[in-house]
Formats: sequence, structure tokens, C-alpha cells
Amino acid sequence: MMKKIILAAVILCIILVIGLQFFLAYGLTDSLRKWVLPAVKTKYDTDVSVRNISVNLLGGTLNIHGIQVANPPGFDEPAMLAIENCGLKVGLPALFRTGGADIQKSVLKNVSLTIVRDKNGALNLDPLLNAMQSPERPAGSGGGAAEAGQDAADSDRASFPNIIVKKMEMAARLNYFDWQVGQPFKLGIETELQLSNIANYGLDDSLSGIINLHGNILENGRKCAFDLNGRISPIADPLTVSFDLSGSMQTLDLQTFKEFIENIGLKEGKASGTINLVCRKGRFDPEKSVLRLKLSNIVPTEEKAKKMGGIPMPATLNIIVPVSGPLANPQINVTEAFFKSMTSEDTVNSILQGIIDSKTEKAQNPEKDGKQNDKSGSKTPAPKISEIKSMFGDILGGAEK
Repeated sequence: MMKKIILAAVILCIILVIGLQFFLAYGLTDSLRKWVLPAVKTKYDTDVSVRNISVNLLGGTLNIHGIQVANPPGFDEPAMLAIENCGLKVGLPALFRTGGADIQKSVLKNVSLTIVRDKNGALNLDPLLNAMQSPERPAGSGGGAAEAGQDAADSDRASFPNIIVKKMEMAARLNYFDWQVGQPFKLGIETELQLSNIANYGLDDSLSGIINLHGNILENGRKCAFDLNGRISPIADPLTVSFDLSGSMQTLDLQTFKEFIENIGLKEGKASGTINLVCRKGRFDPEKSVLRLKLSNIVPTEEKAKKMGGIPMPATLNIIVPVSGPLANPQINVTEAFFKSMTSEDTVNSILQGIIDSKTEKAQNPEKDGKQNDKSGSKTPAPKISEIKSMFGDILGGAEK
């Protein structure tokens, strides 16, 4: 009798597992479309669609196919985000034991992110970022309002299960379109991203996760490699996360950014550099977050060359660009950094030395210049550093924002 009861229980469990598997395989997609995606649209004002979901309950795997996040109205480019497949390998014991999700491995394939800046300077990401930002306390409000807002944020966080991703791999393509610079500027970046121990819970100041990003900037059939590595804190709120990242970029042809370099008076050149990013609770530290660029073989535009009156550009130019502001709207002013570097004492001294060397060469080789050497021995006094800086200020037109 006992054997029959055990056998019946086993058969019942098998039937329940099979029934649950069929529900997850065929009913989960419909449930997601009916309930989850409309809730996402209401909260983030963004249309999200999913083609289908497949689940292997016994294997602990979940695959989501055809994820698309649409662009907001006014942007005609392809979807803001498209993911052909997102596969998860879930640790079932942790799921039943703690109610959280212990994701052993996640693989995202054929990911495409499209960022667009329109003619008015608006980004297609702005509505989503604005919806993600926590509501600020109104001016003049008392402590009660802040506490109420904090309680709401804590409530939202508590209602979401604890998730940790032990390992994530993603191959993605970033497409950037900028219509604000006149002629539409287009840039493609292919990346391979690896993440380890990324969680949505834990101490905010504990940099327990690891980021390794390798990629290529695509320029006229060529590739410029770059890398970015570091550590990141738990991501309870993506806009208030903390991280330390550093990396480098190989030599890049500035013609790739033709529309931008012409705004600072450059026609062509090369650039390489390093980057350090220190972000704490969603804000960049401008003292430690720095983009260091080394420009070489730079050639001014004809208009800029005329304003410079024959003054040669330096052979190399080192630019330090601070990164500041919030994570949702970082402040990076390359134009101002370029102006400061051009009017720095080191650069002016380098240019003066170039002028002296040029005049010395012409004096020693008058035939080459087509002029006779000045035998009077008179010398024109070199201008002072302050005068050169003032002259460069007029030439460069100031640091445009």
C-alpha cells in the first residue's frame, strides 16, 4: 500500500513539473506581454516588446528572445535597444532557499544599442533616464517629505528580489548618430563585455563586481582598439552606482570626428589616450576622473591657419579633459581642455622653440628659403609668454562650451 502511495506521489510530481514546464514555456510569454511589459511602459514611458520566452525548469535555464526597446516619439532610427537572445543559467537551490536569484551565467547575443542626438540636442535616452531618476525633494520641503521619498525608494528596492549574476558575457554594437553638428555624424563601436559578481543588493560602497570591456571604434574600414577595466558596486539604482574604471585607446584618426574637430579649428591629426573614471553614488569625481589625450600630426583648418599668422602647431599636444557631473548627464568639455592646453606655458614654449628653430634653419640655408640672410645681425625680441597666450586667446576664439 505504501509503495502505491509513493508511486502515486511521484507520478503526481512528474505531472505537476510537466504542467509547470508547459505553462512556463507557453504561458509565460503571454503573461509577460499582458502584465509585465505594460507596467514597464507605465513606469518608464518606454515601449518594450519580447518575441517569446523559453524555459527549462529541470535544467534551470531561461531564454528570452527578441527583446526590443523602442525609440521615443520624434526619433526615426531603429530600436533604441535590441537583444536577439538573453540566456540565463539559474541556481535553483538558491532560488528556493532565499527567494532570490543566483544567476550562474548570463549570455547576451546580438545586442544593438542606438543612441541618437537630434538637431535640438535631445537624446533618445532622455525620457528613459528621466523616468529612472529618483524624485528629488521639492525646494523648501521639510524632512518629512525627504523621509517619505526615501521610504518609497526603500519600498521599491525591497519589493524586488535579490539578484546576483556570477558571470555575464555580452557582445554588443553601439551606433551613435548626432544631428546637431550640421552634417549627420555617425559612429560605430563594437564591444565585448564581461561582468563578474554583479548584484542588486549589498553595501553601496563595496566595489565587489568586476568589469572587463574590450572593443573597437570603427573608422572607415579600420578599427581602433580600446579597453576599460575596473570594479563596480552593487547596482540597486543604475544612476547612483559607484565604480572605478581605467583603460586606454590606441591611435585614432581624428578625421573620424571631422564634424567635431573642425569646431576647434583642426583639419586632421592623430589621437591616442588613457582614461580614469571614479564615480561615487552616481557622480563623477572631477579630480580623479580624467581623459588624457595625446594629439599628434595636427593640422589646422585654413581659416584657423590664417588667424594664426603662420605660427606652427606643436608637434604633439597633451590634453587633460576632466569628467564631472551626474552619471545621467556627464560633463566632458574637450573644446575647453584644448584651449587650455594650447595656451599653457609648455605649449607656448614649444611653439616658440619651433619658431626659433625654423628661423635658425632659414638663416643657415638662405637659398632654401629664397631669401638672403640678414647680415645686420639684428634680432627681433621674442614675445613674452603672456603676450603669446593673449594672442592665442584671440586666435582660438575662447573656450566654447
